[in-house]
Parts: sequence; C-alpha cells; structure tokens
Amino acid sequence: MNMLRVLLILSLAALSAEAARKPNILVIYSDDHGWADLGANGVDKDVRTPELDALARDGVRFTQGYVTAPQCVPSRAGLMTGRYQQRFGVDNNNKGPLPVEEKTIAERLKAAGYLTGQAGKWHLDIDGAKKAHRMMREHMPHAQGFDEYFRGEMRQFYASHDLQGRPFPDSPHLVTDARFRVEVQTEAALSFLERRKADAERPWFLYLAWFAPHVPLESPEPWFSRTPSHLPKERRQALAMIAAMDDGLGRIRRKLAESGADKDTLIFFIADNGAPLGKAWDGSLNLPMRGQKGMVSEGGNRVPFVAAWPGRIPAGTVHASPVISLDVAATALAAAGLPADPALDGVDLIPRLNGAAATPRTLYWRWGSQAAVLEHPHKLVLLGDRTKLLFDITDPAGEDAEADLLKRRPEIAEALEKKLMAWAATLKTPGLPTSFDRHHEELFATAGITKAPQGAGISTPQDEWICRNGKAERRDGALRITPEGTKRPFIARTGIDLKGPITIVLKGAGAGGKGAVSWRTEGQEDFLPANVRDFDWPADGQEEMVMLPTMQKVIHLRLMAPAGGTQAGLQSIRIMAPNGEKVWDFSGR
Repeated sequence: MNMLRVLLILSLAALSAEAARKPNILVIYSDDHGWADLGANGVDKDVRTPELDALARDGVRFTQGYVTAPQCVPSRAGLMTGRYQQRFGVDNNNKGPLPVEEKTIAERLKAAGYLTGQAGKWHLDIDGAKKAHRMMREHMPHAQGFDEYFRGEMRQFYASHDLQGRPFPDSPHLVTDARFRVEVQTEAALSFLERRKADAERPWFLYLAWFAPHVPLESPEPWFSRTPSHLPKERRQALAMIAAMDDGLGRIRRKLAESGADKDTLIFFIADNGAPLGKAWDGSLNLPMRGQKGMVSEGGNRVPFVAAWPGRIPAGTVHASPVISLDVAATALAAAGLPADPALDGVDLIPRLNGAAATPRTLYWRWGSQAAVLEHPHKLVLLGDRTKLLFDITDPAGEDAEADLLKRRPEIAEALEKKLMAWAATLKTPGLPTSFDRHHEELFATAGITKAPQGAGISTPQDEWICRNGKAERRDGALRITPEGTKRPFIARTGIDLKGPITIVLKGAGAGGKGAVSWRTEGQEDFLPANVRDFDWPADGQEEMVMLPTMQKVIHLRLMAPAGGTQAGLQSIRIMAPNGEKVWDFSGR
C-alpha cells in the first residue's frame, strides 16, 4: 500500500513537472510568399511543400491567417512586438527602424528564462526615415533582446557565432558566405539548435526569417531541376526557393526530434506578406485571392499560416476564423507562463484551438493611402478619401468589384467605418488616409477589385466567346458547350492582349474531363504545336488553374473542351497577368 502511494505521488509529480515545463518557441517567416504556395492549401498542384504540409497535419492550418501590413518592415515590426506597428510609427518601409524602446517577443521571453536566437532577414534596423536604407548597428537583433544571431539576407551576415557554433569575440561579426541564402540561414538555425544541447533544460526562442522567395530570384539546385520545365522561369525559381525552405523545415524538425525537443516546441510558419506581381513578380502566387504585395486586399495581407505544438494543438486542425501575426506574441507569452499584457494587440490562440468560446474579433490595417477593417465575414476597404468597398470574404467571388456590398449593406459599412476610425485615432499618427495614390488605384482596378478608371486600359468584359465545332450558349448559370459533328469543340477569344506570364482560372459546370488550351502571341500568324497545354477540365463547381509558359503578349486563346461528344460547361473564365486581368462570368450573379 505504501509502495502504491509512493508511485502515485511520483506519477503526479511527473505530470505536474510536464505541465509546468515551458515550451521552446520557433517562429519562421518567409518573404513575399503568396497564399497559393502552400501545398496544403490545395491551389496549385505544381507546389510541393511536403514538410510544411506535414507540419499542418501535425497541428493547425489557418485558412484566414493575416499579417499586419502588405510590406516587409511594418509586417515584421508587428510580428516582433505583438502590437500594431502604427502605434509606434513604423507604418511602412520608409518609417524604420524599430524603436529600441519597443519590447520584442525576445525581450519578453528573456524575463521567463528563455535563451533567444535569430537567423536570417531582420530588416528592423533599416534607417528608412531618411530613405537612405542604411543599416543601423544599434538596432540589430542584439539590441532587441536576442542573445545569439546570424542576421543577413544574401551573402553577408552579422553574427554572434559562426556556423560551427564558435562565438565571435567582436560580435556582431561580418560573415561572408556565397552559397544560396536559404541554405545558409537554415544552417544558422541548426547551429543555434545544436548549441542548445549543452543546456537542454533551458527553454529557447528562435526567430528564423528566410529571405525567399523574395527577389532576386535564383535557381538553386537540386530544387530547380525538380520543378516542371513547362512553367515560366520565374515560377520555377519561386517553386525551387520555396522547396529549399520546405527542406530546411524538415531538417529543423528532424534536429528537434533527435534531441527530444520536438514534443516541447511550439512552431509557427507565416509569410510576411503576399507575393508581388507586375514587373516585380517573384514567381509566387496569391490565388484565389485578388491583389498583391502593397495592397490591403486579401492577396496582400492573407498568407500561408501554420502552427503546431504536440499535445497542445489538436493535430489535423483546419481553423477558418481570422487570425493575425500579432497573435504570435500573445500565444508565446501565455505558453511561457507570463501574464497577459494589455499593451499587446493579439490573442492567445491555444484556448481557441482547443474549443474555448471565442469572442468575435476585429482586425485593422492602414498602409499608405489604404485602410481596411475586417469583422468576419465583412471587410471594409478605404482607398484614400474617394473609394469605399465592402465585401463578404466568405463569398467565393471574394474581393470582386461586382461583389461589392456597399450599396446593398450600407449599415454594415457605416458600423465598420466607425470602428476603423476609432482604432486609427489611437495610433501614433492618428486618423485614416486622406491622400490618394493613383498607382494603387490602378492596382485595385487591375485586380478587378474596383471598376477600372476611365482610360486606364483595364477591362472586365462579359461578352461571349466564339465556339467552333459546336454550339456555346449561356444557360442555367454557365456557358454550355455542346459538340456538333465529330471534331473536338473549342471556344476562342481574340483581343486578350495580356503579357505573360499568364494564369487562367476556370470554374466548371457539369462533367469534367481532359481539356487543353492553345495560344497565339503577338507576331505569330498561327497557333503553334508548342503553344498547347493539357489540363483537367473542371467538374461542376470546381476550379482549375492553368499557367501558360510564355513571357510574350498573348493575343488569342482557344479552350478545347473534353473530347467524346459530351457537353462541357464553365461558370467563369479568369485570365490574370502582370499587366492586367480579364474576367468572364457566365453565372448570372
């Protein structure tokens, strides 16, 4: 009986120690990484991210994960502090550096006994106020709570330790490494983890910021050779760089497992903002969201967002409610046993992921001449003092100019605007934007979020396509293509006039099958055999994305319906390119 009592006491003590153990915390940020480029999001089958997908299976994939800005510096400032960066004046890339008096996650966790490390891109030490973009040593990671660091983007890094773990006596010490940057940044993270073996009981916090797939684009091997050769070079480079990050994540998780730290580590993986398009395209995609980096649209602020913590986050969770990068700090502090700080703007996500009742959230953005507020499912967007837009982001149409609810639900827009104004009044520079940026007006129109301004050269045509070897008619919410004769039917459209790379998104109606697209570029008198791409014609309600491997201006398209004499249909055709977008909606919305 006494022995049973002793065993019971020991078991309870072990459980108590397990509950009291502070977890390690790993936060990973990718760079200019679009929502489509996470395999688990299921957008593009060319994306291969097995390690990230495994992380999502082991934890949670956030389908509505946001960052605080569609640009690097403010997004990172919000992440690192857990506070809207406009509260301390880091509104955009030209408003850095991060003030040293602002407490970072690292500084807060040190109070709980954590050892802290940083690897990769920092960018919070850039003197943007003078537009000189001069790096300031007094704002480097060591001045913001990091004990160890390997700060750098491309070939030069300022470090506290070398990659073999030896400390530099003159840190921050300049290190030059000519290898592909993701490999170097991954090795810096692995070196930090290796050094933790000497004091395995002490919890640690590591912030790893990969500089990818941000430009300059590279073709790192062995990953580049594994990408589909028919894709545009920029797309292949982006996929290769993303694959290198994915492999790096796998190496890091195996390292954690080897030391037994995998069960005691909370991991976040988030992108800093959406992918840029246009001339600055880095090969990444934001589909099905509209817009890009530099826009408070979903394409600019909604990003790949995954977290895992064995035993604390239920494996295989898909979380559809909005979360934001601000939540990382609040979650990390709660996990470390620190009291909640009302100065933080985020929330502890763990109770929500374990079924606790959650109060509705309101998320805010202000960047440049744009502002937005989201109270699920409605999002209000303000462009300067001229344009207001209201969307239901759960609507499959998304932020489409035709889906604007402003005139239909003015009471929702008014209530959201009041909340946005109240939030903006608390910022370092109070108020909402009143100026207007013509460039961004055109970007919103290019993405089909607003109507094109007169003379902008952007159109959203609704007229029918020409059908050959069959008959096409608008019926029952779709364009129905019925074969006539033995030849394969197709629909064709001239006047496309979009410069590659081209992405086509088709939404099906009826049965699927094997389809094909062929195209003619400017200067070509006829369709060439090389300009053909097979694809799976989408079934009813499904979407299929097809990329055309050309950088030339496409002037003429043919969409060949499945062979076999069966009727095919499309609810919509959406064609996107850096210089514009065209949409044909046959659904009668």
